[in-house]
Amino acid sequence: MNVNKTRQELVSAARKLFGKTGLKNTTMHDIAVESRKGRRTLYTYFKNKNEILDAVIAEEMEYVIKAVEKVVYLDLDPVEKFITYVITRMNTVREVVARNGSLHADFFMDVVRVELVRRKMEKLEVGFIETIFQEGCDSNLFHFEDVKQAAIFGHFVMRGIEVPYIRGIFDEPGKDRDESLRRKTMIILYGLLNSDQIK
Repeated sequence: MNVNKTRQELVSAARKLFGKTGLKNTTMHDIAVESRKGRRTLYTYFKNKNEILDAVIAEEMEYVIKAVEKVVYLDLDPVEKFITYVITRMNTVREVVARNGSLHADFFMDVVRVELVRRKMEKLEVGFIETIFQEGCDSNLFHFEDVKQAAIFGHFVMRGIEVPYIRGIFDEPGKDRDESLRRKTMIILYGLLNSDQIK
């Protein structure tokens, strides 16, 4: 028996049920049935529903991280790379939310639990943005007094616009969604680059 494959199948079954019927209405028995693995196998990997919920959230966050990490290694100038990073990140987060039922899925509403898992990924993501910003500084395109602080701020700006983006608040009638986000990303970048001028 492939341990990783079995665990993955259990997590996938739980994700499907959480998105379809909600966390509260899903039992460990339901997950065992959906996965076709049986309760004994399920309890070998997860002690309770909260543990499997943590695994679902962590896997979704990992999916986002893998998507944006690829952007860091693209052969693009730093401005285009940051824009591509933001578009990739926002669209991947939107995909994750859609895959899990809706923005109001029970487990997304458990802010404390989600934040505990996200915190582990946060350092990675700030590091990715810092790498892009440092490339920009090295090529004299960006002028950040503190690259790490700029990366932290850029990360939290993206976090802040996740919900409006997913809900379509940023959409402009008759315009491509990515192109609209591209323009807004330039506003974010311009603000970061000119933040040192604010006294």
